[in-house]
Amino acid sequence: MAWTTAVLDLRKLLSDGATDKMRYRKKVIGIQNGSNVTFKSFEFRRVTDFTTATAPYGVYVDDALVTVSADDFKDTGEFTLAVAPTDGQTVRATYFIQWFIDEELEDFLTASAQWSGFGSDYANIPDVMHPAAKEFAAHQAYQKLVSRWSENMAEVYQLYDAPDERRFDPIKAYMDISKSKFELAMKLRDDVYKNRQGQALAPRTGVVVGTVQQVAPNR
Repeated sequence: MAWTTAVLDLRKLLSDGATDKMRYRKKVIGIQNGSNVTFKSFEFRRVTDFTTATAPYGVYVDDALVTVSADDFKDTGEFTLAVAPTDGQTVRATYFIQWFIDEELEDFLTASAQWSGFGSDYANIPDVMHPAAKEFAAHQAYQKLVSRWSENMAEVYQLYDAPDERRFDPIKAYMDISKSKFELAMKLRDDVYKNRQGQALAPRTGVVVGTVQQVAPNR
């Protein structure tokens, strides 16, 4: 049977559903000078729309929920407040995020199909190989997070929430998880081959073996 739930299955493995990742009263990025009304959440793929959010979700100025007149929550994370906060006020927000859109998860699964020797259509991966394929796709996903965090800190953000000595902690953690996911994927795939679940599942000539990309933190 075709693997029709692959994207959903991978999203569950990554704990990347619509209500899996909440950020509570997190600082936002923007100048507070009494006239600026444009701010941005650090994560650019929010699920929560601040223009329609109700407590406990939304933007808070000095612990009071405020009105947001515009919000590009899916693409940039940028939002516009109805009233500009002044210097000295605290601006924080509570919201849900997701790491990946479906198209990215499909790309990771396609790479997984190629790695496991089943062409470029992940729907053709047989049931017995699904656990290995999901772990390899997760390995690809965490590699993506390493690149994304490195780029954000180098070019876009200053990571206001974390002290300097800890700003690279997420990158190192994602690198470690990516490596462990790859190792588990290899083990699960090899176990299937060793158990000889069918000659068709034997490794094919020219199977692309994945690697863990070491992305050094920008300093």
